[in-house]
Amino acid sequence: MCFYRSFIRPLLFRFDPEQSHYLAHEVIAKYLPLIASFAKKFIYQRDDLQTVFFGKTLSNPIGLAAGFDKNGDLVHALKYLGFGYAEIGSISAQSHEGNPEPRLWRLPADNALINWLGLNSEGAITIAEKLATSKFSLPVGINIVKSNKPDIKSDTAVEDLLFTFRTIRHLPILYVVVNISCVNTPDGILQETNILASFLESIDRENPNKLPILIKLSEDGNDELIEKIVEIGKQFSIAGYICGNTSRQRPPLKTEKHIVDGIENGGLSGPPIKQLVLPLCRKVYQLKTPDQIIISNGGIANGQDAYDYIRAGSSLVQLYTALVYEGPSLVRNICEELSSLLRRDNLTLSQAVGVGCSKRASVS
Repeated sequence: MCFYRSFIRPLLFRFDPEQSHYLAHEVIAKYLPLIASFAKKFIYQRDDLQTVFFGKTLSNPIGLAAGFDKNGDLVHALKYLGFGYAEIGSISAQSHEGNPEPRLWRLPADNALINWLGLNSEGAITIAEKLATSKFSLPVGINIVKSNKPDIKSDTAVEDLLFTFRTIRHLPILYVVVNISCVNTPDGILQETNILASFLESIDRENPNKLPILIKLSEDGNDELIEKIVEIGKQFSIAGYICGNTSRQRPPLKTEKHIVDGIENGGLSGPPIKQLVLPLCRKVYQLKTPDQIIISNGGIANGQDAYDYIRAGSSLVQLYTALVYEGPSLVRNICEELSSLLRRDNLTLSQAVGVGCSKRASVS
């Protein structure tokens, strides 16, 4: 019997989803010594899933996706939940309260969430100052995004992103993600690829420490947009891509239709979007250069899900929604199953990357 699913989750699910989120933050921060004492239950101990990523050895390829620790409050603690790395953010230049509540909904029948948070953030300066004095318990990437203000567009959007990058570039971080795919703002997916190109051109002059830059892509983008963004990524020697975000699409769900229809806006996350994100991962793997890497997220809830993405071209994977439903033992369970699948197929982790997605395959 899983203690979390049987006892903790029913208690948390009595609260509003956003209240539960902040309660989880408080518990992790307040009871870290107790959580650390259970580390053997949460941390995968074997070395077979270790991987070197941007010169840093990660204990495993399972990361915490952006969205859980938006403001960098838990970087000292996330190691004890078993993750190999974590992504903080999205961080914007200006602080923002986000969209009006309610703005986060559970779909328990699908183990899914719909969120319409609207990029709530403490702002780049506040978060950078916090992280400058934090003790990182694991390697951390930072996800940056344009401030959620309707008057920030074109040249001002580029400067807004650059301000955030300048504010966080001195921190001891593993990589930076440029999030151009957030569905939870009035702008939706950024179609103005000229803004992206202008920003990346400026980054070359603003990145003295040569921090790896990744572009976050959405499964909601059409093929033409994805191909154009990857081409821009090649032009500016981008280190790689994050494949997958919450989705405005509504694939077949077990949740009753009237419930879903009652949630007008928001991005869907969890197992239902795996069928949308996995093809994106395969497509980007076929389009990218050999030295560019892919990190994928979208419906990863077990070791088979992680393995499917790795075989589709991902070097690392991320999760968030499954943590809500499965609890703190999730990462270890994923690692154990992933390790078993690799042994079954007589593959190392690096050998498995892209093995199910031939570079010679058609990109159509």
